Amino acid sequence: MSEYQDHLDTEISRADRRIRDTGARVSAQLRSNGPVTGRASLPNGAITVTVRPGGALVDIEIQTSALSMHPEQLAAELVKLARQATRTAGAKLHQTIRPVVSREVADSLTSLGIPPGAPADEFVDWVEVLRRQR
Repeated sequence: MSEYQDHLDTEISRADRRIRDTGARVSAQLRSNGPVTGRASLPNGAITVTVRPGGALVDIEIQTSALSMHPEQLAAELVKLARQATRTAGAKLHQTIRPVVSREVADSLTSLGIPPGAPADEFVDWVEVLRRQR
């Protein structure tokens, strides 16, 4: 083989090893921290949405009191809560894996549509709360 081919094989092997090592560290970190999810609820608790990073739905809880909403309002609340929960799940994922990956790997989550940010499990839209009390 040529010197170039030998060098290329060495670099490919090194990259493969780094990828496998990173995957193993992330898997171990996720196993030790449990499932990463985000959760968002209406202030009155009538609707709660739980998702995984990226927005995959885990659970929706709808209390009887939410069934009095118009269908369009209920749908809008579900979408809003799912977005909030997705942001929280993404932030938690970043916080969970950051200690075991390089900055470039963590930044790659952002390019995949999972931005960092502050988790806000107890996000309250106070403007909405006050508007509903009028």
